[in-house]
Amino acid sequence: MKRVYIILIFSVLVLAVNAQNYFGVSLGLLTTYQLDNVDNTTARLGGGGEIGAIYQLQRNNFLFQTGLELNYSVSILGVDSMPLSANMIDTEGTPFTYKGIVYDRVDRANVTELSVPLMLGFNISSFYALIGAKFVYPLMTTTRQTALLTTYGDYNGMFYEDFFDMPQHGYANAQPAKTIGQTDFSYDVRACVELGGRWSLSGKKSLSSQLQVGLFAEYGVLNTLKGGNNNLVDVDYSKYMSVKMNHIYTTLSPSLASVYNLRIGLRASLLFPVVDFNSKHKKCMCIDYVNRKHSVYRKRR
Repeated sequence: MKRVYIILIFSVLVLAVNAQNYFGVSLGLLTTYQLDNVDNTTARLGGGGEIGAIYQLQRNNFLFQTGLELNYSVSILGVDSMPLSANMIDTEGTPFTYKGIVYDRVDRANVTELSVPLMLGFNISSFYALIGAKFVYPLMTTTRQTALLTTYGDYNGMFYEDFFDMPQHGYANAQPAKTIGQTDFSYDVRACVELGGRWSLSGKKSLSSQLQVGLFAEYGVLNTLKGGNNNLVDVDYSKYMSVKMNHIYTTLSPSLASVYNLRIGLRASLLFPVVDFNSKHKKCMCIDYVNRKHSVYRKRR
């Protein structure tokens, strides 16, 4: 990897001669979709945004782009219903089965990431294309699990029907449940492509600021699941039935399950020129200085 980085840096330095350099900023909106092999989950579209600092090198129609991006996204999973039960004795001393079901569950992961893209591409007229890779490091991930909880009492045929919808006895119907937590994801490497248009903001294209707007797609090639040994649901019976839900990815082993990231979005970038090495009106200041010194020396002689 060190050799690859050295070769890449050397190539950029070589290309920077007789090239136009730009620095800029970018803003993006994106949709997220997590692909996993977990049986009892259903991936849903999430969303997020990004802000970044850009360096772009342009030489003829060739483009090289890198920078630093800060990304925030929300990944959403639907989780299948889960039944709960415990054998208990009521206040009259009668045994019964305290049952419940957790349903309409949604697990959310709020992920903050830092990423470094390395992109190569070209521009023709007002069209540009970039392709490359992005190295992603997760900074922080918080989770939010929401569901509905319905509980009831089953007296094993002692009564005509089970006891439902009696909140004063701990039998609640569609009671909202929510748990806030944290988890971790591993670093990722994502294949990236970006296509769009670019326009000069003034008359001289080689010396002007550039507006770049394009659609992009990213796909993670690494399994980012760190996993854990938590229970999917922890139940507390101390006062009726209450539940604490752990994000489903914290209950899995990365050797048995995998999670890959897919992102599609829109990005706008504003690029400012730094140096135009192609300008014919610029002189090499060092050569001009030497010529002036030599002229003064000859006059003195």
